[in-house]
Amino acid sequence: MDPNGGIKTVKMEKPRDLPEAVGRKMVVDMKLDPDLVWSLKYVSRPSEGRPKSREFRIYNPVTTNQVGFVVKNWTSFDERPELVMYSGCYDKSAGQVDLRENA
Repeated sequence: MDPNGGIKTVKMEKPRDLPEAVGRKMVVDMKLDPDLVWSLKYVSRPSEGRPKSREFRIYNPVTTNQVGFVVKNWTSFDERPELVMYSGCYDKSAGQVDLRENA
């Protein structure tokens, strides 16, 4: 039995640098500025129904700092979705990246 009385909690991941495959897709396929791409950060969570995939949200830490918004994890953007630049899904085992720009 775990310390929470049998209730399993999921720890949310902190912001991280972009995975290589995600950044490469943005630079090579989407033709985005490499300097910008590699300065971005992302937060992720496991994808529902796809155990080896992760959903992600990409943001510019300069922009979030300028507006005084602190990004702690995935749920931080539930309050400010307009600060998410891109979102998608990444399957590391298959090397597959699905990415869309947020309007």
